[in-house]
Amino acid sequence: MRPYALEGLDCSGKKTIAALVQEHLREQGLDTRIVIGPLLGGGLGRLDARLANITTAVPKGTPTDLLRRGLYVAEPALDGLLFRPGPVPILKVSTHFRAWARAAVENDWWMAGGYRYTRAAHLRYAGATLLHTDFGTRLARHRADVAAGRTTKVERRRFFGPDPTAFAAWHATLDRLMSAQVPHLLCLHSTDADPHELAAKIASHAASCWEARR
Repeated sequence: MRPYALEGLDCSGKKTIAALVQEHLREQGLDTRIVIGPLLGGGLGRLDARLANITTAVPKGTPTDLLRRGLYVAEPALDGLLFRPGPVPILKVSTHFRAWARAAVENDWWMAGGYRYTRAAHLRYAGATLLHTDFGTRLARHRADVAAGRTTKVERRRFFGPDPTAFAAWHATLDRLMSAQVPHLLCLHSTDADPHELAAKIASHAASCWEARR
């Protein structure tokens, strides 16, 4: 069956919520696998992780920049064409839609155009949840992670300055893209919500989407 996506911009709690969703589904007798990065994994997954974790500025047009942007555009098409689902349903944490949305907001027409031209081959999802978190809460979580040594990501790059208006435009574009191309999109606010309650809602939604695809 098709994967179920859990999406949300930086510091929305995706990884934490995904682990709880997996627990709720397991309690219902449904084993799942969490995947971050391309579903094909292997060398492609290792390269994706390495490029995603670059914290220094990467000038446009450099070999590293071209490799990263090209890989991000190619991944959903490669997954769509080559990935074959197994017997265990997949919870996909983060999707190509966030990179597509950011490219659109930053007027990166080469990258945004690449996603548009290849979308017929993109990986399809059974359904998805999009998490929304207040900007101030995201920023506080990021700074706490930096202080605790849990991230080396740069605040200025991660949060557009930080600029809440630009970040809101990123989220709105992400919402629009996913609403147009993913069936059964569930939008939830995760700012003050109890993580276990959120996970229970998402688990129920994922199970219903998978059941509908049978």
